[in-house]
Amino acid sequence: MSNLENLKKQKIKLLAEKKPPRAREAAKQLKISEAEFVALSCGESCSQLDSSRFEQLLTKLEPIGEVMALTRNEAMVLESHGIYKDVSSAHGHIIINTKQIDLRLRVSAWKYGFAVEENARQSLQFFDQFGEATHKIYIGKKSNVIAYESTLVEFSISAGFNSLLIKDKPKIKIENLAIDVAALQKDWQNLDNVHQVNKLLTKYAITRPQAYRHLGDKAAILAKDSLRTMLEIASTKKIPLLMFVPNYASTHIHNGTVNKLMEMGPWFNVLDPGFNLHANMDLISETWLVIKTLDQQNSYSMEIFDEHQQPLMMVYLHPDAKQDINMQNTWQSTLQNLTQG
Repeated sequence: MSNLENLKKQKIKLLAEKKPPRAREAAKQLKISEAEFVALSCGESCSQLDSSRFEQLLTKLEPIGEVMALTRNEAMVLESHGIYKDVSSAHGHIIINTKQIDLRLRVSAWKYGFAVEENARQSLQFFDQFGEATHKIYIGKKSNVIAYESTLVEFSISAGFNSLLIKDKPKIKIENLAIDVAALQKDWQNLDNVHQVNKLLTKYAITRPQAYRHLGDKAAILAKDSLRTMLEIASTKKIPLLMFVPNYASTHIHNGTVNKLMEMGPWFNVLDPGFNLHANMDLISETWLVIKTLDQQNSYSMEIFDEHQQPLMMVYLHPDAKQDINMQNTWQSTLQNLTQG
């Protein structure tokens, strides 16, 4: 029996279990990437998509109507229901900025894509060169299935498991370099917009948490369960939020309030109509209160990181609420009350 046949047999066995694992966990059990796990079904319940046309594909999804967009990293999963419309595409990047679906997609970092049918559920799933999921789109009850199937005819190709060349993900090395603290603090104070932060980090060759440890009163470590507490307060006080969930190649954004909260094991969840957030609290390593002074006004954010100091989530007060002084004060005091010691 070939390795491919053996893997297919093991996949069938896993999916036949009373409670079959999700693809991400099943792939780990088979010691392959999630992209490879999905590709095992090519020619049956799965077809591969033309990777050279991902940008074009995403600009043609509007006729399908309402779908569910899903983006995740190791600890956070964000899901939004809406329509992929008003798509801006340029140089390997896609921007969708609607109230329901707000995405920044670095499609140039997407390597593989598949149309998948599993448990009577259809989806488009995209992966990077390491076989990790970058973004997924699920067909729902309100979707136009005929338009979806027409899209598959146009963008599917004849390929499968053997066409994948999955690379090993490099281990993240965090170096503790000497930092000119005074210069770092001055540069931080002189930031004009949030997009300059990455340039600053590159200049000093440091991670965000490394920078935050040297910012004095502009950053403070928060308690481990701060995300849960913040969401509980935001739900009670109806604080409108701007929530970012990034991974290597995509950033998914939620605009608005959170309401229905539910804890299930290590997962703390927001289960609202049209929007879900699933946060694995066990995988949060550091949470920070960060203050940036932009346009002579302090901007307070909660920023969450994994054990490798990589960002899991960033949360701000929604810009529409920044003219409401009472809401600003509520947001700032919420974060300040979560600081350790």
